[in-house]
Amino acid sequence: MTASRVVAMSPRVGGYLMTRKILMLGGLALLAACQTDAQVRSKPPLQTYTSSKSADAAVTCLIPALSQSWNAVAIQNSRFVAQTISPGNEYDIVPSGGMINGHWTFTVNVKSSGGGSKVSLFQGQMMLPSLTQAMKEGIATCL
Repeated sequence: MTASRVVAMSPRVGGYLMTRKILMLGGLALLAACQTDAQVRSKPPLQTYTSSKSADAAVTCLIPALSQSWNAVAIQNSRFVAQTISPGNEYDIVPSGGMINGHWTFTVNVKSSGGGSKVSLFQGQMMLPSLTQAMKEGIATCL
């Protein structure tokens, strides 16, 4: 009687395991298709600007400017935060809302350059043109 119970349960257990394997493989395939933030940053920026402001001053200006221009057109408000790469020399400004598909929707990289700074806009995934324009306008107010 015990053997018949095991045999009767085998298709159920086997089906469960097969379903798990299929879901796991499907998830891995989706992850493999997604770009990571590093892959996005390895491509040329969407646009690069030159600012007469130091990297620190540019970041101080950009955080509220990007939030204001983004929130004027976006459905969901967001605030932006700076991630320090090299204090006083390089920062990434990203939305605090988190990553989508393994990368930020936009990254604004600020690097010291001569007496000012270089500001580069990276786009992590296809976004509405109005949001891309809002990012460009936010950057333009701080150049």
